[in-house]
Amino acid sequence: MKKLRLHVETIAIGDRYNSADSLAENEIHEWLLNIQKHDILKAETKDDYWEDIPQELFELFKTSIQNKKYEYTMVKGHLWLEMEISIES
Repeated sequence: MKKLRLHVETIAIGDRYNSADSLAENEIHEWLLNIQKHDILKAETKDDYWEDIPQELFELFKTSIQNKKYEYTMVKGHLWLEMEISIES
């Protein structure tokens, strides 16, 4: 198994022009549980960059969300996530 450090930027939560700088952790988690591929603006690792995240990577991303294995920063409705995903080499 190989560990992949993934950085993800997601689209604004709420109104793009009047977005909060923060939400409760449980509100963010609930939103992330329902995230769709088109909500992700970009995903990147040390060596790769995607604006259209591959489906297999998206599924691993969703599993990390379900298991609450991520860190986040929120500014003006945008979420920046960091997570480590295990992939088969």
